[in-house]
Amino acid sequence: MDAVSPSREEQTEVAAVLQSGIFQRAPLLESFFRYICDRYFEGQTGEIKEYCIAVEALGRCATFDPKKDSIVRVEAHRLRKRLQNYYDGPGASHAVQILIPSGQYVPQFVASEPAPAERVPESRDPGFHESVVSLEATPASSPRATPPRRPAWQPKRLHVVAALVLMVVLAGIAVAVSRRKANEQWTGPASGPVPLEFRMLAGYHGPPFTDSNGQTWNPDSYYTGGKSTAIPPNHFIEGEPQTDWLRSQRSGTFRYDIPLRQGTYELHLYFAETEYGGGNPRGGGDGTRMFAVSVNGATAISYLDPLAEAGGPNRLHGRVIKDVSPASDGKLHISFVPGTAPAFLNALEVLSSVPGRIRPVRIVTQPRPVTDAEGQLWGADEYFVGGTAVFRQDSVSNLRGKVLYQGERYGNFAYHIPLAPGKYRLTLHFAETWFGTPESHQAAEGSRQFNVFANGMALLRGFEVAKEAGGIYRGVDEVFENVEPNAQGVLVLEFVPLKNYAEVNAIEVVETQ
Repeated sequence: MDAVSPSREEQTEVAAVLQSGIFQRAPLLESFFRYICDRYFEGQTGEIKEYCIAVEALGRCATFDPKKDSIVRVEAHRLRKRLQNYYDGPGASHAVQILIPSGQYVPQFVASEPAPAERVPESRDPGFHESVVSLEATPASSPRATPPRRPAWQPKRLHVVAALVLMVVLAGIAVAVSRRKANEQWTGPASGPVPLEFRMLAGYHGPPFTDSNGQTWNPDSYYTGGKSTAIPPNHFIEGEPQTDWLRSQRSGTFRYDIPLRQGTYELHLYFAETEYGGGNPRGGGDGTRMFAVSVNGATAISYLDPLAEAGGPNRLHGRVIKDVSPASDGKLHISFVPGTAPAFLNALEVLSSVPGRIRPVRIVTQPRPVTDAEGQLWGADEYFVGGTAVFRQDSVSNLRGKVLYQGERYGNFAYHIPLAPGKYRLTLHFAETWFGTPESHQAAEGSRQFNVFANGMALLRGFEVAKEAGGIYRGVDEVFENVEPNAQGVLVLEFVPLKNYAEVNAIEVVETQ
């Protein structure tokens, strides 16, 4: 079926409904509404059926069975009710109204009946009515009735109204055009399951990229819907492990269908808000962009707001979902459903793991990964916000894992480490290699003091590394049990100076329950 030629009124009405706020905190309803309107304008009304809506708009997996899952019928009922309330209220005067007939999903654009006009007295004189109004508005003592003058502000007001109407029309056209373009489909070759460690950069279409940890990130693949957008190369993203790691994003309504071997995995999703927020092109603040994420048809994150959760724009934010497995068709289905703005994603990892646990997080404040005396791999510095990294040749003298203490991050800084819900053992590794001299083996008392907080709770107060380690060039480990991530799935570690700079050499986070 060929695409229809929607009238400006229809396009304007779709834009007006989307901008009215009736879908606030209802991302599934907005995705439902966008989907059926897009398919209507594209002439694809044959796709506006229960199964397609469930899979393509609501994020259900390909095995969706309408006999067992009534989500489309439930959401359609809610959508009809919201539209009815809208047209009973703020949209009552609109020339065109959108209806979804009961038992159907194809939208109808219906012209509303105009309100009855006031009756004008009949007269052969075309100036009769104006003269009557003029006479009624003139005081009785006035010697002469003068026709009323048009207020000076009215032409300007009409221009403003016309400009606003034009803006709405253009917005509607832009929505329709962008939605048609934002329906990309991966056309790569069919393949078997991906490796047990699969990493991918969303929206990136270049050759595989190897990061500072030696890990390979694949170009965008296994996607349906959305559009890929490049991030300007000079756009700074705070907390990024290396400056050229995030190059792009996929945004809109989209999903990934990743073939996996049977087993248990942990899913890492990475976001950096580079469009909204202070200093970014679209402006706005917390709540400007919220969207939902589902895994295999079940909602995993309801109201994801990367800007608010990261604490600001242009800052790396991660979410971890543990114990995920492929669906019955052998694929992991990850759907991104717009809410207050298009959904987006910058990167993802799917890593095999043991049930009930995510992999330990081990970080050294060095530009390259290292292997400790026990053969454990520690990743290069990442998730940091602020501070300065330095590499020192001098090593500690009292511990086998000397390699962990050669790097140092110092200053007033924090680490935002994404974790799945659970309880963790946190180990912080310190060594004083700046204050004091090798000959004295001691730093002057009080040379360096700082506090350490985990999600706002004090772990260490007035901490002096040399004092606790028994001297300089000696490592000391501080261990904390039952540490939990915050409501946004992040462990925020803050290192706050009291005297001179705070510092840390390595961080380990291991899930215990």
